[in-house]
Amino acid sequence: MQIIPRIYMNGCCREAIDLYKDVFSASVDYMMTFGDAKMGSSEQKDFIINSQIDISGNKFHLADNMNIEIVSGNQLSLTVVMSNPDEVKAAFEKLKVGGTVAIEPSPTFFSPCHCGLTDQFGITWQINS
Repeated sequence: MQIIPRIYMNGCCREAIDLYKDVFSASVDYMMTFGDAKMGSSEQKDFIINSQIDISGNKFHLADNMNIEIVSGNQLSLTVVMSNPDEVKAAFEKLKVGGTVAIEPSPTFFSPCHCGLTDQFGITWQINS
């Protein structure tokens, strides 16, 4: 199991990645735009829907928001990468108790099974297999 922090930006993800590359000598493992994923509005086509950077062996996901208001407290979520969809669904079932579901477990363009929720403690999770 791997836990990866996810940082949401308000349309400035590409600029943040450039800064982290400069400041931390980060490398970009991958970067996908809303346009690449055929999602979002025409104004969002060049925004980053998903990216991963590596800072000295530490992975971080960065993305521009998908119609969520960025306020202090929801800018960061934790991404957990599990080995199979059954593990994702089991974790989802436990974390959703007392929490708020954003995305039910389902296949996506980037994962065989992905879900998103905020647990009872206010921690936001993205879980993939």
